[in-house]
Amino acid sequence: MKGRPRETTVKALQKLHSRAAGKILIKPNVASHARGNGENTDVRVVEGIVEYFQGQGELTIAEGCCGAEGSVPASTYELFEFLGYSKLKERYDVKLLDLNDGPFEEIRLYDRDFRVSKPALDADYLISVPTLKTHQLTTISGCVKNLMGCLEPHPEPGHETATKWEIHEELSESDPAVDLHDCLLSLGKFEHRLIDLYKRLSPRLGVIDAYVGSEGESPIDGTPVRMGLVLASENPISCDAVGAYLMGIDPKAVDHLKFAKEENLGEIDPQKIATNVDLVRYRRNFRLPSFIEYLNKSRTSTSV
Repeated sequence: MKGRPRETTVKALQKLHSRAAGKILIKPNVASHARGNGENTDVRVVEGIVEYFQGQGELTIAEGCCGAEGSVPASTYELFEFLGYSKLKERYDVKLLDLNDGPFEEIRLYDRDFRVSKPALDADYLISVPTLKTHQLTTISGCVKNLMGCLEPHPEPGHETATKWEIHEELSESDPAVDLHDCLLSLGKFEHRLIDLYKRLSPRLGVIDAYVGSEGESPIDGTPVRMGLVLASENPISCDAVGAYLMGIDPKAVDHLKFAKEENLGEIDPQKIATNVDLVRYRRNFRLPSFIEYLNKSRTSTSV
């Protein structure tokens, strides 16, 4: 839906007739000290979610920020304050929670064990609320990728996703110019782990802040793209697929969405997903990160 972020979010949820109960955990994408450039979930979108679900359960806004080298905040609470989330705590009956503080539970994600936030695992109704942006490793960052914030932090200097890098450790250490096959295998492991994380957390609702998106070298060094939209779906996989389509990206070219479709977790063909707007009208061609462009060209060259 198109319009002002808070009001548009409320209207989108009203159209879905979304209902929740128990522990409702709202997981935005809070990553940096920046406003209005598509890096962080607009607090007005989250306010719309809080407003809609008032009285339906125990509301908590929760994030475990990753940060980047040179801009790692002291804690997620610092970013909550900077981005205006603390005002929601004062205005509504909602809690703020830093998932980086734990406790954590060890679970298997594809081929390795990782520790994941227990409050996120224990939520009765998890809502993933990312921004619409490209990503330098996974092509897009949406409802699925946003769940990485629920992982236990392991600070490691020199990596962009400094505190959560373990989930793509092999990819961080590979060089496509030296061994493209090894790089693609490592990327596949990472995206399979993301889908296993998605399955374990089982988000019940996806709301994508597409008011201002980000293209190019996102998630941190992207260029803002003004879209003026909010996407919402009770199937977060399909929500991501529509988001990818709006960015001019074929959802089937995003590996973790393709894996999700293979496991019957959601429809990713935009032609088969019911929407209340003409998607073609709002579709743009987002500039892809240079690493993804390189991989796409290398895959083409290898297959010829």
